[in-house]
Amino acid sequence: MRLGLAAGRLVAPAAFVRALGADAGTARRVTWLTRMLGVRDLALAVGVTGTVRRGGDARGWLLAAGAADAVDAVVIARAASVGRLGGSVPGLVAVAGAGSAVAHVVAALAQGSSRAS
Repeated sequence: MRLGLAAGRLVAPAAFVRALGADAGTARRVTWLTRMLGVRDLALAVGVTGTVRRGGDARGWLLAAGAADAVDAVVIARAASVGRLGGSVPGLVAVAGAGSAVAHVVAALAQGSSRAS
């Protein structure tokens, strides 16, 4: 999922922001920021996947991904609440981001407990 988000942000940043309900001008102005987030998501996806495949401890990567999702959820919810993003998509994305943040923390805790046993 994160790899798909990264690809969307990198390949079509303005379209990605427009899908969140931003106007065309705003979407064009923040393409650089959207691409930065795409690179962040790509790094997190590669970090988690690579560490898990090698049998390493991915807790740090999972917690970083969870933190990124939590921040995204808060920022998107705030932007929607002040009218910078329209429609129902931002709310759904904020809820999904919050859920993903929780899932990443749970996965990190589970990995920690499996390593302890």
